[in-house]
Amino acid sequence: MAEKKFAGVNGTVDTADVNADFESAKVFDRLRVGELGVYFRDGLKTRYIPYDYIDRAFIRVQETRGRMCCGQANWYYYRIVFVHGGKEFADYMSEKEKDMDDALAAIAAHGVTTGFVKPEATA
Repeated sequence: MAEKKFAGVNGTVDTADVNADFESAKVFDRLRVGELGVYFRDGLKTRYIPYDYIDRAFIRVQETRGRMCCGQANWYYYRIVFVHGGKEFADYMSEKEKDMDDALAAIAAHGVTTGFVKPEATA
């Protein structure tokens, strides 16, 4: 197989270790959780985020209500959000709640702090 290039946080990453980790990573929907980091498609690129760069990760739920002629329906989207330096820098969206819960648990197993923290109000 040809070597794959990844869009890392500080530029392109194309090492053999990262390629092997991508191939052996656990797949949750289309998010891959490996031993070195997290991988997902972002537009035309495959993003690679190493665990040591992620300060915190959490799930944000987005609800959308659709009103139609015969009633209404709700759709839920689940985003795993990655935080570094107090700022959200990347996220991955899915409609599969269980996959995102399992992926967040797998990320937490690699030492990443998980859960949302409400920012303090500034006066």
